[in-house]
Amino acid sequence: MARTSQPDIEIKGDDPFTEHYSVIGPEVRTDAFGKPIGYHKQKFIHKLEQFDATLIAGQAKSHCVASTISDLLIDISKTDPALAERVYLLEDCTSPVVVPGMDYTGQADAAFARFAEAGMKIIRTTDAVESWYRG
Repeated sequence: MARTSQPDIEIKGDDPFTEHYSVIGPEVRTDAFGKPIGYHKQKFIHKLEQFDATLIAGQAKSHCVASTISDLLIDISKTDPALAERVYLLEDCTSPVVVPGMDYTGQADAAFARFAEAGMKIIRTTDAVESWYRG
């Protein structure tokens, strides 16, 4: 085995009665009657907190990726704000929603700036690992 830690792929959208922008959980967790329709993936968050580095990539930077990172930041800030320094955002492996008449680039960049301010690192796939990972 070439690595001591195998990738873990978390599926989002497994609650059919609510939306799933974030991998960590839906915005709406109860229906109109108060019945649970979605849950927060606390076990997944706890698993991420154990790693020396968590790299994040995906689509779309302005929506699903930003929502996931925001949820992650909220959770790890409750445990230990310094955990944000172990999160690496692959800038060139994500892009915002841009369609005719609607460009979310500004919102996506503002979100990533907020994440960087909290301690997360913005990196590119062309960056040598030694330049950003000190594990």
